[in-house]
Parts: sequence; structure tokens; C-alpha cells
Amino acid sequence: MEQVEIGFRFDEGDDEGEALRSLYRHLYRDDSLERTSTVELREAPPLPLEGAMGGVWDTVNIVLTHATALSSLAVSVAAWRQSRPSTPPLNAQSNGTTVTVRTDDPEAVRRLLEALNTADNTDSGDSGDSSEG
Repeated sequence: MEQVEIGFRFDEGDDEGEALRSLYRHLYRDDSLERTSTVELREAPPLPLEGAMGGVWDTVNIVLTHATALSSLAVSVAAWRQSRPSTPPLNAQSNGTTVTVRTDDPEAVRRLLEALNTADNTDSGDSGDSSEG
């Protein structure tokens, strides 16, 4: 497996970036991801307004460096979603393709994340849980 970079973000329902920060903390502290990935919280660029401070937290970015890391990431994301039942849909993007995670089933999350890295991801077969971006 080549190195894979995946960005996670919420387009709606994330009050003040709380869900994004929670996801970041969860992934950052996950021991199964510690040696096989790098997790970062990235900031959106500041708005072009006079006197604007820095941007808001925009994306949790994770770089996977080992084949087993994708499965570990899927289990971790699913566990995080299970712990937060009111969490809005989570968008995952890699290589110009976006899938939307609406489930807390680890196997379904794994299939969605794998769809990001396949050459032909026109249909992930997960009943509307994916979309191309």
C-alpha cells in the first residue's frame, strides 16, 4: 500500500467545530493508529476580511503509512460515531473523491474508506453512503 492521505470534515451540524475536534482527539489517541499514521487538525484559511484573525478548524487530516492502518482507521471512526449518536454525516476525501460516512458499522466504514483509494469508485455499494466530489 502506498501512503494514503484522507481528510475528514463536516459540512453541516458541527457547532463551532466541536465534532471535528472530538474526532481529532479520538483518532490522535487511538493506539492502533499510533505507529501507522499521522493525524493533524488543519485550519481553514482566514476569511479575507479586514482584521480577520486565523481561520477555524476545518479538517482532520490523516496519513496512513501501512496496509492495516485503513482497517484500524475504519474501526476507530465507527467507534467514535457510536459514541456520538447525534453526529452529522462525516465527509472523507482523498485523491479528489469524497465519500460520506453516515454509519457506525466498522465494515461499512472500511468499504467506504477503501472506495477512496480504488481506481474505479463509481459505486461503493453502500446504499447512498458515498458520493463523488
